[in-house]
Amino acid sequence: MSVSVYAQMVTGKVTSASNGEALPGVSVLLKGTSTGTVTNADGVYAINVPNTQTAVLIFSSVGYTSQEINVEGR
Repeated sequence: MSVSVYAQMVTGKVTSASNGEALPGVSVLLKGTSTGTVTNADGVYAINVPNTQTAVLIFSSVGYTSQEINVEGR
């Protein structure tokens, strides 16, 4: 028996809604898992997700309201 698991790399940039500046150090977590990453100095992140149609990313940072974003269609 052989099982293959393929993941897709999702990348993006986290910016402030108020001024558009990049936000470094934001935690990005794949909902329902322990898979996560942190944005770099330019607010950029990359994370592997098993299925972009069902994946939800949770963005959180001290001083900001956490947001859950569906990957599908983005």
